[in-house]
Amino acid sequence: MVKPIVNVADADRNLFTSSYTLRALRDSRYHNSAYAIAELLDNSIEAYAEKVELLCKEQTQRIKARMRRRVSEIAVLDNGSGMDFVTLIEALRFGGGTRHRSIKGIGKYGMGLPTSSMSQCKRVDVWTWQGTPESMWHSYIDADNIETGQDTMPLVPKPDQETPIPESWRIAGSDDIFDNNSGTLVVWSKLDKVQWKTGRAILENTAREVGRIHRHFIDADITRIRLASFHERRPSEFDFEQHVVANDPLYLMSPTSVPDGPWDKEPMFRQWGVTRYYSVDVEGKEETIEVKYSIVKPEALTTERPTQNPGGTDRGRHARHNIGVSVVREDREIVLEDAFLREGGSSENPQNRWWGCEVWFGRGCDDLFGVDHNKQMVAHFTQAAKTLARDDRPNQVILDELEIEDDIIHEIVGDIRDQARAMMREIKKMFQQRRRGAPDEDPASTNTPERKAVRTATDADRDAINAGEEVPTQTDKERASIPPDERESELARKLIEYGQAEEEAKSNARRLVQETLSYQFNPAQLDGYQMFNVRSTNGILFINLNMDHPVYDLLKHIEHDLDEHLDENDPVFQAGVAIRLLLLSWARMEDHTESREERMRIQSTAMNWGRQVDKVINFLRERDT
Repeated sequence: MVKPIVNVADADRNLFTSSYTLRALRDSRYHNSAYAIAELLDNSIEAYAEKVELLCKEQTQRIKARMRRRVSEIAVLDNGSGMDFVTLIEALRFGGGTRHRSIKGIGKYGMGLPTSSMSQCKRVDVWTWQGTPESMWHSYIDADNIETGQDTMPLVPKPDQETPIPESWRIAGSDDIFDNNSGTLVVWSKLDKVQWKTGRAILENTAREVGRIHRHFIDADITRIRLASFHERRPSEFDFEQHVVANDPLYLMSPTSVPDGPWDKEPMFRQWGVTRYYSVDVEGKEETIEVKYSIVKPEALTTERPTQNPGGTDRGRHARHNIGVSVVREDREIVLEDAFLREGGSSENPQNRWWGCEVWFGRGCDDLFGVDHNKQMVAHFTQAAKTLARDDRPNQVILDELEIEDDIIHEIVGDIRDQARAMMREIKKMFQQRRRGAPDEDPASTNTPERKAVRTATDADRDAINAGEEVPTQTDKERASIPPDERESELARKLIEYGQAEEEAKSNARRLVQETLSYQFNPAQLDGYQMFNVRSTNGILFINLNMDHPVYDLLKHIEHDLDEHLDENDPVFQAGVAIRLLLLSWARMEDHTESREERMRIQSTAMNWGRQVDKVINFLRERDT
């Protein structure tokens, strides 16, 4: 028998049950308390605040028979645009806010103020004004009142104009902010989940995190953030006070918070290659994703004692806190992703601190990256990073296995993995040069199998053309027709794209032009079983060797320990020349092929060739071990 339903009209139909919903929201996880504070700073920045102050009020408490100072309240004060009656209500509502449909800007979900506040304390008070402080509105959320039923959920307490700002905040806050025509004061009290207990600890940790999260706004002098702590009995006396300085994990900004001179006043890193742009269609609108790389300057690795580890310096310890790929949304960092730290051998490899990468995107790409409501993670990007960055196989092999096609996030992550590996090799080289106490000799002054092969192939091509045995290719024609200065400039730019340092790229470009060479070898990350690919640029055929293919390892094994003065007739030297001449001959054959269909057939053959070489060399390795 079915039990009849009675009193249907009186059934509770609230979407959220008050106390349990708030309890769940209070468990919202932030990386640490500084990230929760950063949510309040987001609101200040979006309100066009030029000045923001983070203030900590301390009181003396008895802790285990000793009197200690502990933070009792935290406040964020700004001179932004302030809020009216309705906007204040929206700001305190979970899922409220006014920026849901905005095209640009940090905020979106309307969860920042209430969620970040309740994750750290049981009560948040907001005073805001537009006009004069005397005409301000006040409202609050009090978790204890909701738990006991004094305040009802989901109603925000009606804003009033009778509740004054406490005198301690009036004194501690800057007069020019309170005297401004508009502004907002947010105060956290009943602190029960703040990670750090003293004002100094909160402010120092927040300065580092916020300096990184909001570095673009600080560097552009859009917003200045002041930090200060005081005892509740002496609000005019500050025990700790400082301004937040940009903390750039790419170390390309200046000034920054690096503690070592001169690197606090000038960039400690240089940009690696060029900024890369990726276009993607999101619901019919073209969005652009930017990726920038940086690598330490060799002089930043120098120390007072040759035996001292650069990582043990103040700047080295500073860089250790900034390891990872910085994912930035609308100029505000979301996360410093550490899934790439295996590059170069191990996540514990200290050399990981000497390179940087920033991925920038607009809010239109939120779903693409998997941005969560409190801006703490980019789930899709992180998952792709964990899939690709920690797998040593070629990118395309992994994606084919996972049946992933045309996914821009995996493409970007694959490129970051490749560049991270290249930067780690360059950093390793810097450390090797540092241990030797002097930089490598100019490659142009030494004879190597690579230089011998390139010179030989170039001369053979020229002789064949002069004898009428070959016709000039398009690459040959470009080499003859483009002015040398223009060629040198464009080749340097291309070499930088391939990962060479700027000075090295310029030197190599100058050598290629002055010696009228036709070829250049480059290490590269290529898809599948490719041994190499061939690209023509400004009169040079670039042979890009796949670092993931065993032929690359074989060449390095042959040539690694060669003495620079070794006789060219030595069998080891000749073996290196012979292998490279084989690859150069293939490149010349491709360059002579004008038909697109024929070129694709040749490239397909090269892929099959690479697969067979991979098979037999790996078989040889396994048999000999």
